[in-house]
Amino acid sequence: MGDILRQGVRASLLVSPEDSIEFVTTLGVGHIQTTHIVMLSVSSYCFRLVLLIHFSPDEATRNHFSKLNKVLASDMNEQAFTDAISECGNIFCGSINRGLAKIFPHVGMSTPNIIDRQCANYLALLGGTFEEHVDIILPGGPKLHASLCVSEFEDLDFDVAAGEEESNGELEMF
Repeated sequence: MGDILRQGVRASLLVSPEDSIEFVTTLGVGHIQTTHIVMLSVSSYCFRLVLLIHFSPDEATRNHFSKLNKVLASDMNEQAFTDAISECGNIFCGSINRGLAKIFPHVGMSTPNIIDRQCANYLALLGGTFEEHVDIILPGGPKLHASLCVSEFEDLDFDVAAGEEESNGELEMF
């Protein structure tokens, strides 16, 4: 599952594919000092996967997401910032969804929801059988974190191929 999380981060949060990124696995969300979370889910008949991207709407975060969206940070109002970070969440979740759809025939994803960071303290109530938390270190970028919680409804045993390059959902013209 960790590979799925890392692939999603690479697909959605890098300004350039050449950018470096570092992941530091953590034991939980207690150390995270961000103020907001983008919450998404991917579900099937067999499992529910909840993805949290922890962030604060500070200057470094706004600058990073303005670069991702190729706009000036000064031109990004509150709604544009929320839309930008939600769209990155969609790309992140879509990357995970595409990987899982190769294995599970019926997989769907939610729309992003922005929630307060305190909601992460209740992640254990989902009854997850797998949880992973990572600090995401981008060069000169904001302090971001990601959490993944998987609740399975039947025994799951599968491998997701790491390193497969996928489209980020761009439209193709024929």
